Amino acid sequence: MFTVEAPQITAPPAAGLRDRAVDASALAYVQIDRSGVIRDWNPAAERLFGWPRDEVIGRRLADTIVPAPLRSAHHAGFARRLVGGDSGGLGHPIEVPAVHRDGSELRISMTVDALGDDGFFAFVTDQTDGHRAQQELQRSNTLISAILQHTTAMISAKDLDGRYLFVNGEYERIFQVTAADMVGRAEADLVSAAVAAVGRGHDQEVIASGTAKTVLEEVPFGDEIRQYVVTRVPLTDPDGSVYGVCTIAIDDTQRRRSQDAIAAGEQRFWNTVNNAPGMLYQFRMEPTGEASFTFVSDGCRDIYQLEPEEIVESAAGLLDAIAPEDQEGFASSVLVSAQTLEPWDWRGSVIRRDGSRRWLYGASRPHREPGGATVWDGMLLDRTHERNTELDLEAVRRDLDDLVERLAVLSMSVPAVPEPVPALCALVITEDREALFDLWRAALRGERADAILAGHDGRLMVRLRPRGRDEIVVSCFRIGRPALGGLA
Repeated sequence: MFTVEAPQITAPPAAGLRDRAVDASALAYVQIDRSGVIRDWNPAAERLFGWPRDEVIGRRLADTIVPAPLRSAHHAGFARRLVGGDSGGLGHPIEVPAVHRDGSELRISMTVDALGDDGFFAFVTDQTDGHRAQQELQRSNTLISAILQHTTAMISAKDLDGRYLFVNGEYERIFQVTAADMVGRAEADLVSAAVAAVGRGHDQEVIASGTAKTVLEEVPFGDEIRQYVVTRVPLTDPDGSVYGVCTIAIDDTQRRRSQDAIAAGEQRFWNTVNNAPGMLYQFRMEPTGEASFTFVSDGCRDIYQLEPEEIVESAAGLLDAIAPEDQEGFASSVLVSAQTLEPWDWRGSVIRRDGSRRWLYGASRPHREPGGATVWDGMLLDRTHERNTELDLEAVRRDLDDLVERLAVLSMSVPAVPEPVPALCALVITEDREALFDLWRAALRGERADAILAGHDGRLMVRLRPRGRDEIVVSCFRIGRPALGGLA
């Protein structure tokens, strides 16, 4: 009879299987004895902490992976576990800081368990990246919260139905509400129905389009209407669907008021400049002699028949308009003012495009710029009417002088001697000679002297005009005849 023996099944060595499993594990494995010395260390631990197994076996765990500031606490806790048999935390993951061989900080999660008299072992995972991400997230949340609560913009979020999900600190301050009370409420609970309807309409546009929108909105506060620049941004889920609207409102009232005030002031300035008599300007001359106008008021149209833009673009049109007989004097006065930085003062004439002549008076004050250019700020006044009046007066004087010469009983220029000339004395009767001498002494003092004296053939108007200090112009006119027995 044949007998068949059952095959013998030999169990593989348990220790060998454990070693292979530990070495193959992606989790770092660390074993220490009851004195805290490392007794086992798998490849994952090598990768995590940077210590090769053959170098780390026999080192104290605290000196290897525990950060220096925490080693005292680690020793105290380890001692309590050994002496008191404290099993708290065994078998549960705990997260603690650690250190890499190169000194960089790690954040690890480890599950520790006991090996009886052989010590303890732990499986360790690297939580460094996750911990850093968590810290970054926390910092970001803190930053966002600080911005939201301390910005001067009103920020809120509403759902698709227009109910508030969030309001920030500025919103609370402006409307005197609390964020908790606003959750679930609508904008119509705070402002008038008309204002709320405008805001709701803009919200719906953003929800429908899925794009941001910025508008100017006016919100009444008591007797005041404030203007806000309002930007609405759609809030979306990861799949892109819109679940609400974020609103950022910036109070633009003061800026707009300031802007309007500046614009009004600027308008008043230009009205003053352009309505001032004559032409205001800024003239610039480079060290090379190149000349240009950097500013010209509208008065140039009346004076030169040129547009301001023409003159600013090229100074040639204005400078070429100076009358030929006045160009040399103009150029000389400018050069002297540039050299001495004394005020520029000029009188001359220009020939306009239509051939007419205008007489001008120019005055300005120069200053030197760091680059060496000389700049004059000043004005040109049209004195054509005044000049024409002067010419008319000169013509009248010439005519009057001619008339005087033709009508005068006596007309002559004589030296400024101490006594009246004999020819004048001969015309005046003896009784008025003293008055004539008084008149003559006034002329010697440089005064214009006139008097009506009695002459032999009637009354005489005597006129004495000093010319310089050494000459007197004498004129006598007969203005009546004497009556019988005396002076008329």
